[in-house]
Amino acid sequence: MLNQPINKSTPFFPIDLQHHSTRSDGTETPTELVAHAARLGIRVMALTDHDSVLGVEEALAAGAEHGVRVIPALEFSTTSEPDRDFLDINVLAYGIRLDDPDLQSMLQEVIDSRIAQKIQQIERLQAYGFDIPVADVLALAGGVPGRPHMAQILMERNPGRFADMQQVFQEYLAADAENSTYVTRAFSLRVEECIEVAHRAGGVAVLAHPGLYDRVQDVDGVVRRLTAAGLDGLEIWYPYGHSRGLTHLAPHEEQAMIRHFSDLADALGLLKTGGSDYHGTVKPLIHLGMAGLNEEQWAELGW
Repeated sequence: MLNQPINKSTPFFPIDLQHHSTRSDGTETPTELVAHAARLGIRVMALTDHDSVLGVEEALAAGAEHGVRVIPALEFSTTSEPDRDFLDINVLAYGIRLDDPDLQSMLQEVIDSRIAQKIQQIERLQAYGFDIPVADVLALAGGVPGRPHMAQILMERNPGRFADMQQVFQEYLAADAENSTYVTRAFSLRVEECIEVAHRAGGVAVLAHPGLYDRVQDVDGVVRRLTAAGLDGLEIWYPYGHSRGLTHLAPHEEQAMIRHFSDLADALGLLKTGGSDYHGTVKPLIHLGMAGLNEEQWAELGW
C-alpha cells in the first residue's frame, strides 16, 4: 500500500522514523525535537542521529513526558567502496540496545574520527580568516559536532557575513560548496559491518533513502547484495521531492520512485519503513511528519 503523494500540499504521517537532533547535525535538541513531534501529533518517532546514540536517553525521557513512543536508533554512515558500487550509503539501525558493548566500541571509534574530521574543517575555515574557535563548536555540540554547529558559530562570531545557515553551506560547508572546506573522515564502517553491529545490538538494519544514491550505478543490485548480507529493510516513504538535488521531481515521478522501491522490498521480503529525515532549519524544506507511515503500515511493520 503506497502513501499519498508527497507534494506541496503534503499529508501528515503520525509515525515518522527518521529525525536528527543537535547531537549530530540537527538544529533542535532531543527534548525540543520530541516536544515538537508531540505538538504535531506524531505518536511514534525514532531519533536517528548520525553515528551517535548520545541523545537517545534524553529523547526517551522526553517521549515518556509527552506521550510519544521513541524508538532507540541511529543512522550509520559508511565508507565508500567504488569498486563494489557502495558510495555514500547510510544504514538505519532501529530497536538497538544502547549499552551493547560492541555498538559502543564501534561508535566511539567513529565518533573520534568524526571529531577529528570536524576540527580539520574548522581549521580550514580559520584559514579563510573566519573567527570560529574549535572549543566553541565542541561546546555547542555537547557531543559529536556537525556542520550545523559550525554554521551557527560562524554566524554568531562573524555577524552580518551570512544571511542564513543555507548560505554558509552553499559557500563553505557543503562538499560541493563554492569554497568547500569538506574533509573526508579517516575511519568509517563498511556497510556489512553496520548491519552486523545493528544485529548484535538486538536491532534491525534498514537501508536509508535508496533513491538518493545518485553516485551508485546499480542501486537495485546493491539492495540485493545487502539483503544477502543480512539487510532487514528499506526506507520506502521519504520526501525525495523536498531533498537537495531532487526538488525538480514532479509528484508522479516521486511516487514512481517510491513504488519501485516498495515493489523491490516486497520481492526481497524486506521490511518497509519511512521517515521525514528532519534536521530542523538546516533543511528548511523538510518538516516533521511529512513522510513516514500511516497507522496500517505501522501495524504491518509489527514493532
